[in-house]
Amino acid sequence: MASFNEKETVQSLQTEELKYDQNGLVPAVIQDDRNNVVLMVGYMDQEAIRRTVKMGKVCFWSRSRREYWVKGETSGNYFELKSIYADCDADTLLVKVIPQGPGKACHTGRYTCFFNTLADLEKREGAND
Repeated sequence: MASFNEKETVQSLQTEELKYDQNGLVPAVIQDDRNNVVLMVGYMDQEAIRRTVKMGKVCFWSRSRREYWVKGETSGNYFELKSIYADCDADTLLVKVIPQGPGKACHTGRYTCFFNTLADLEKREGAND
């Protein structure tokens, strides 16, 4: 099985080289740098990326409110930026963070937004028993 090799060449990209969608956004997968748990997904444009790098705290573009927001501004659950990677197609970001404050990424009060399983998959797995 293949695994990450830290000696592989890492390429640096400029934000202009990313492949943004028709609204100028790119999905950003937020991952806890300490344990690799995926915490949430948000959307960024070039300005949100610039703000994130400058502040060291993750900034998103809110598609519903149509404004920038820093994760943790109201909840205290900030994300301290550790690194940002673009995927092989340069159309998705992986943002590695250290959660700050109470450490809850989800608006439901949970550590991660990914706590729902798909019922169809559970049925399929149960059929194999």
